[in-house]
Amino acid sequence: MPVHRGNVLWVIDEAWKRASEGAKDGADKRKQNADRSTKWVDELAYGFLREYTDGTRHRVFWKGGKDNKKHFRRNEFLFDVMVCSVSKTESLQRQSNRLEFIDQCHWQAESEFNRRDSREVIVDMSKLVLGSAENKLFIAAHRERHQQKLLRMCGAIASRCDGNVYFAFVSHPDDWAKRSKQPLVYEWLAGDWVLLGDA
Repeated sequence: MPVHRGNVLWVIDEAWKRASEGAKDGADKRKQNADRSTKWVDELAYGFLREYTDGTRHRVFWKGGKDNKKHFRRNEFLFDVMVCSVSKTESLQRQSNRLEFIDQCHWQAESEFNRRDSREVIVDMSKLVLGSAENKLFIAAHRERHQQKLLRMCGAIASRCDGNVYFAFVSHPDDWAKRSKQPLVYEWLAGDWVLLGDA
């Protein structure tokens, strides 16, 4: 079943639970957080894979996914996670060889956990304006303060995106072993952010 407004919160929540499960703090904070960020993207991609089960028609691209290398010579495109439909066309080199291409983009997702420099958030969310996906998802770290300010700031970008735009807050990798918070997911509707689900 495709991911949509009705289940995107569940997909994000499940990915966060799987990524943060059993987290223990290590001595090297930088490596720990880099590993946790990678695990987050992996679990988010797997969450999309579980929903888009038709592997011949739908593809999920991300850095840790190796299934697309054969046909596309890469694991990921511009985004942390991208869900697409594929079609085939003839190859110029061999008449019997059919080449896959991206027919339609359903989801583009980008994460940025930096809590100190809002420029990093703005730059990464700006990537969503470039894409043609039906749905766009940006994930940032929960903030003790300024969460609503960040949403207002990012509203300027959401208003320039085509398609449905979602903004999620999940716990920063620093917090996974202690005071983790449940994910919050907002949708950009009629010029404002609307919280999905029961918060």
